[in-house]
Amino acid sequence: MSNILINNYLRFVILAGRRLASTENNVDIGGRMKMLNDNKQHRKVLELFDAFNEKNIDKCSNWIIIQALKACTQIFDVQYGLKIHNLISSRLKHDPYVLPSLIHLYSKFIEKRTPRIFHQPTVVPFDLANFFGMKY
Repeated sequence: MSNILINNYLRFVILAGRRLASTENNVDIGGRMKMLNDNKQHRKVLELFDAFNEKNIDKCSNWIIIQALKACTQIFDVQYGLKIHNLISSRLKHDPYVLPSLIHLYSKFIEKRTPRIFHQPTVVPFDLANFFGMKY
């Protein structure tokens, strides 16, 4: 009985140690990505994300994904943002924290690509202008 307890305890300690090491790794990478984003080195953020992503996208924290999406937003790299979106699409249903970053990325892209409707001068047909007595 005592051997079973000791074995279970050792398994728990090993699993807890692995999880702690993984969490520290996520926090460290997320912190570096945040610092690079703050220093406007967005390409380096995406390079760091690529290096981390190759090993373990499943263990990638929300903080890391949000920082990568923020870098994509700042440099208008929608293709890379779409790549990240495809990588994490299975997690989005259960994870509400990444969605605002995705929405922000796509809204910035749409804002950049679409013409500003309200900043363009309004064209009024000639007959309508005469009817209302407007001079253009």
